[in-house]
Amino acid sequence: MKITNLEPTPNPNAFKFNIEEKLGNRARSFPDAVVAEQDPLAKILFEVEGVESIFYLGHFITVTKEPESSTEEVLKATGQLILDFDYTELEELLAEEEPASEEANEELSKINQVLDEMVRPALANDGGGLEIVGYDNNTLFIQYQGACGTCPSAARGTLMQIEMLLKHQINPDISVVPS
Repeated sequence: MKITNLEPTPNPNAFKFNIEEKLGNRARSFPDAVVAEQDPLAKILFEVEGVESIFYLGHFITVTKEPESSTEEVLKATGQLILDFDYTELEELLAEEEPASEEANEELSKINQVLDEMVRPALANDGGGLEIVGYDNNTLFIQYQGACGTCPSAARGTLMQIEMLLKHQINPDISVVPS
């Protein structure tokens, strides 16, 4: 695997490794080592002292470090693991992924379409993502992923922008709540 470049993100503790190969079509978010046990790449990256979370999608891997950890040490160690990792097992795991099921709720399907077109690409540029956790009585429950998961601007400004966008595009009564 070749790292094409390393980018900072708006989250001062998260860094985005842009890579040559594509790692599947679905976002994979690992907030801790326990959740990462079944994913060989995330599991090995959590072996680096100071890694707080891992997120990857498409052509990037975002590593968020613990605030007190050395940026240089975490980046050097995780970058080397990304370069040296044998992606064969991961490719098999990603190939077995089932395609996403059709959304039963038409409004939720429209929400996902707006998020896919207007929100998720911008979050991915900053090394993050967004998952819908639930939708009930015009309340959309979301969870930020990757660099966005612990970024102060995601919790304030981005959340308000997403809600305003969905009010305008989908339903004026919708509210967006982080989980």
